[in-house]
Amino acid sequence: MDAASLYGSGNVNFLNEDYEEALKHFTCAVTLQDCAEHRSARAAAYLKLGKFAETLDDVAAALAFEPKCHMALHRRGIALFYMGDYQNAKLAFEESSRANPSSKAPRALWLRKCDAELSGSTLPLGGVVAEASKAAAPAAAVPAAASAAPVAAVEPKAAPEAPSASAAAAAPADVAEKSGLSISGRKPIKREWYQSNTTVFVTLFAKGVTRDECKVDFKDRELSVSFPLPGGAADEEYNLDVELYDAIDPSSCKIDVSKVKVELALAKKNIGLQWKDLEKVEFVPESAGPSQPAYPTSNKAKKDWSAIDKDVEAELKHEKPAGDEALNTLFKQIYDRADDETRRAMNKSFQTSGGTVLSTNWGEVASSDYEGKDRPTAPEGQEWRDWKNSEKGEKGEKGEKK
Repeated sequence: MDAASLYGSGNVNFLNEDYEEALKHFTCAVTLQDCAEHRSARAAAYLKLGKFAETLDDVAAALAFEPKCHMALHRRGIALFYMGDYQNAKLAFEESSRANPSSKAPRALWLRKCDAELSGSTLPLGGVVAEASKAAAPAAAVPAAASAAPVAAVEPKAAPEAPSASAAAAAPADVAEKSGLSISGRKPIKREWYQSNTTVFVTLFAKGVTRDECKVDFKDRELSVSFPLPGGAADEEYNLDVELYDAIDPSSCKIDVSKVKVELALAKKNIGLQWKDLEKVEFVPESAGPSQPAYPTSNKAKKDWSAIDKDVEAELKHEKPAGDEALNTLFKQIYDRADDETRRAMNKSFQTSGGTVLSTNWGEVASSDYEGKDRPTAPEGQEWRDWKNSEKGEKGEKGEKK
């Protein structure tokens, strides 16, 4: 196989989430033709397998071929983020955004995550930028070629003096509310979810959770997760109990716990169904009221026009047709209620007899030749003619006239 074929088969395996096999194909493609596209693709496979050092090596090679390869820069940012280098990860995402502003890669989300980590929070901050992030802004404005080199970490500013106990006691009660803290004074655990045709992915952003501490219960339509909050008291625990939007296959569900988050993969039982929400949507009946708009009127007596419409429809249904319409209605009712043989008899007899015979007896119709020996007598004022022969005769008459 040539490099292009290997690259294509690697993409197929990658989309099917077979990252080990995708890595083999991308490696063969790199061996045959070393270029930015193949290196960046292999970096994506390394990234999915959690091999961040190898990811950075391939990203560096891809950028050597194409310094403004925005997806290579994006993957560099993700690798650095999971390696804990949030400052340089943010610089990589910003450079990726400058290289291709119209790309659909979720750079804004990753930038918020970097800001959250740099601020010491477990949450992406909405509109709040960390102090270290502000200080790093001038360094991010350097040209793309220069920003490929590692940037020195920014020294954190000296922490302000802690307020006295009396000042803390006099602080307004709504300060914690404005800062986004929960009642216990902790940052709430952020939850995100997304889906594919086969799986629903749920991410809980909590740092320092271990797999042994994390308890998960997958049920047909329920999900329960609990783990002790890192750095909290012994009795502080995070609990998530969700009644899911649709059924899942508990035996195929998975959990993955890393240093910064807990990821759950819920296998859909109804493959292809797109969930509108993670949780079950409760149906809320509409409040009782007029189904039709009320128009201004001087008449005090109000009429229910919807009831009148229903009465008219009922009258039309019970109205008996007459003449040809009644006959056609009868035939339609017979056909709708008939079995396959009766319908076959009606179709053949009507079509082959030119509309002069309509029989429901398949035993008789099956052996009849309405176009030949069993042809019925033509209606009064009409005669049977062979269409093909009559057409030839008309052409011969036209030729003689010419």
